[in-house]
Amino acid sequence: MMLSQSALVTAQQTRGQTIDWLYQVEQLVPDQGESARLAAARRSLLRVLSRTTGLASVPRSSIVAKALETPDQYYTRFVYFDPRQLDPVQRGLIDNASQGVNSGLAVRFDFQPAAIKRLTRDAQLPTWWSRRPLTMIWMVLDEPSGRTVVDHGAVGIRNELDAAAQQRGLPVMLPLMDLQDSVAVNPAVIWGKFTDVLDQANQRYMASQYLLGRFSVQEILGERLYTGEWLVRSSDGEASQFFRGVDLDNLVQAGIDMATRHVLDQHLVFTNVPRQHDLVVRGVAGIRAYSGLLDYLQSLEFIDSVMVLGLQADALTLRINSVATDLQLRSLLIDDGQFDRAPQTVQLPLPESVTNLEFIWLGAS
Repeated sequence: MMLSQSALVTAQQTRGQTIDWLYQVEQLVPDQGESARLAAARRSLLRVLSRTTGLASVPRSSIVAKALETPDQYYTRFVYFDPRQLDPVQRGLIDNASQGVNSGLAVRFDFQPAAIKRLTRDAQLPTWWSRRPLTMIWMVLDEPSGRTVVDHGAVGIRNELDAAAQQRGLPVMLPLMDLQDSVAVNPAVIWGKFTDVLDQANQRYMASQYLLGRFSVQEILGERLYTGEWLVRSSDGEASQFFRGVDLDNLVQAGIDMATRHVLDQHLVFTNVPRQHDLVVRGVAGIRAYSGLLDYLQSLEFIDSVMVLGLQADALTLRINSVATDLQLRSLLIDDGQFDRAPQTVQLPLPESVTNLEFIWLGAS
């Protein structure tokens, strides 16, 4: 479940990976009473809605308010456990751990994706699919002792980043800064914003974007304050913001929010009237590829149904019902790396529909 464990799977990372912790939330509670559990379940439901819609704050519409009255309709189980048995990294990922709650008891809720999807649609909230790209964080701190790169071993800052990113539903990772990283990247590269070097270094982790941070650190009356810049960069562009004299909590939250917004600009689907899309998919060779294609499409939160219309030569014709527009659908499927663009060469007698899109199925897992 831990975001920090993504360091162990660098080679397997793709442009989009299914995030399996989106629907699981842990909360510290004072006791096992019904009142405490209900309050924790309500907080957890709001957290899941925030993660799956991309909204930092979920609007309390009448539909959402009604759901919060009976949050048990949206989770499959809850389990109590002792958070003191967890290591500091795991404890830091408990949803309300940063609020200073001192408790020897916590509860874990597992929510139902289908139920959350229905609630999101009913409340007309946007949809952010669970296949999300990795964001690398390249960060350097300028302190009296010198400039240092914040790597995966910097437990304190890493815990803050992981916790903030988990609340937003964004997979993040700090660099390992092993020999391979150190050859390419040093503090001067990050401080000087040599993005061409970082673009190359980022490819090792196969992350679609990175968050660059360069901050001077001052200690005033025992409090560490940070002044500098966050820059988020991907193939779709970049954006930056300067900060002066902020504490670590606010600095981390601002950086994660910037990185999240940059992903959402490309991936967020707003609830609208469902549309029909007819897809011609080539490259489906064999029953395994056929099954993988259908499983993949049916797993996407913004797709409501998939119907097979026919098979001719190497072209499979599908009808998809989705709230996404044709432009969004094409962009999301291509961006996730499962499909490639295909020239409009297949001539099939397609039924009348809103749009006809053609792809090549790559079958990546």
